[in-house]
Parts: sequence; structure tokens; C-alpha cells
Amino acid sequence: MKVKMKLQGVPKTLLMPLRARYLETKKTNNIISDPKTVEILDQIEYNFSGKNEISVSSQLGIAIRTEILDEQTKNFLSKNSDAIIVNLGCGLDTRFHRLNNQLVTWYDLDMPEVIAIKKKFFDEDQIANYQFIAKSIFDFTWIETIPKNKPTLFIAEGLLMYFSEEEVKLILKTIGQAFPGAELLFEAISPFIAKRAHKHPDVKKFNVPFKWGIKTGQEIEKWHIDIQFIDEWYYFGRHKNKQPFSIRLMSLLPVFKKSAKIVRIKFISK
Repeated sequence: MKVKMKLQGVPKTLLMPLRARYLETKKTNNIISDPKTVEILDQIEYNFSGKNEISVSSQLGIAIRTEILDEQTKNFLSKNSDAIIVNLGCGLDTRFHRLNNQLVTWYDLDMPEVIAIKKKFFDEDQIANYQFIAKSIFDFTWIETIPKNKPTLFIAEGLLMYFSEEEVKLILKTIGQAFPGAELLFEAISPFIAKRAHKHPDVKKFNVPFKWGIKTGQEIEKWHIDIQFIDEWYYFGRHKNKQPFSIRLMSLLPVFKKSAKIVRIKFISK
């Protein structure tokens, strides 16, 4: 029997990256390969035909962001093999299964209703270094679950743009105070994209607007909450041969090229 999806609001958006990774994996000349996602989606009852299908542009963008986040997480683990990784708003993400080096301690955090679905596909009890936390990111008691004695990397993919700037500040400030020296990889879009996202066919169908965007991750340093900007990577700077001509043309404009990115920051240790 297939699993039915009965999610609403932001949690329901987990279907977008799941479908994008599924379709990309099925391609011959793919950017990413994610067999676990294929296994999961084949067990889910959801009609992706017609208007419910994810757009080509979203599929490509999600494949590229997955590639960047995988690369940077691998980079962190290459320097800290027994690190702690905390995947914020994990949805049905499969990154642990792609990057597990047997030494990392990995936590997937999301709303209780999402974790309940995730447990239908992942058995955390069978994997010693993999744990779920069924809490809202704003229920900061989840912080008590995470050890504080190892290098720590937080990942926020497809998450922070759904919150207001004040909410994002609260999240970063709270994490930084509890984990000085930790790092965060997060997806960010520009304010221009955030204001117009309601017109995007994939965003419209879930009726969950974007609320926050930044031109560059360097802006975070101006929030005065002890954060150091390290680097950022732009989606439209990669795989240009796979981009539609219109996107390649628009990418010649720096303001567009930098509109979707993965940002890496560090919480300064006092």
C-alpha cells in the first residue's frame, strides 16, 4: 500500500525537492544520482501529472543546490570526519544516505507530522549514527538534544525563505549562542525573487509564499549577532549547458546570476 501525503503549508513543499531529485536521477546525463529518493517516491501516492508536475527550471535548480550542498558537506566532513550534522527542516531529504562516512553523527529535524512520514521510509533505530528530532525549528528545546563537544555543521535547504527576516535572525542568533564555532550552510534567494515568487508555477501550487531574501550572504554580518560570512555559490554559474537559453542570457546580469545561492557562514566563538 502506498503512503498518502496529507501535509499542509510549508511541510507540504517537501514534495518539490523529492520530485526534482527523482526526475534528475532518472535522467541519463544527470547532475545528481539519488536512488534512495527514487525508492521513496515510488512508494508515495501523489498525482504529479499535468499542473502538479514540477517545472524544468525548478528541477534543475534543486539538482544544482543538492550538488552544492553535498560538495560542501563532504568538504566539512573531510576535515571533521566525526562531526555532527544537523539538517534543519529536513523533509524527506536523503543526504545522510549519500554522505554517511560511518563516523558522523547526523540529526534530521522537522515538524512531527513530517518526521512521522519520514519514519515510514527510514528506520533510525537500525542506524546508530542517525537520529530524528520531531520538533519545530522554533521549539528551541531541540538544541538540548545535540552534543556540544564536536565540530558541528547545520544545513538549511529550502527553509529560511519561508520565514520573516526577524524569524531568521532569531534562528541564527539562538543557534550561534548555543554552538559557537559551528557552521551553517543555507539556501538563500534575492529579495527580487522572494517578492515575485508567488508568480512561480511551483510556488503557487503550494500557496506558501517566500518572505525573506538577501542579495549576498555578506549582509548577515551586518546583523551584529556574531556571524562570519565565509563563501557563497550561485546556481546559475553551474551547468550552463543544461540551462535554457533564456536563463543563460539572464545570467549575464550579475543581479540575476546571484539571485539563488548556497551561503556558508560561521558562528563566531567568543
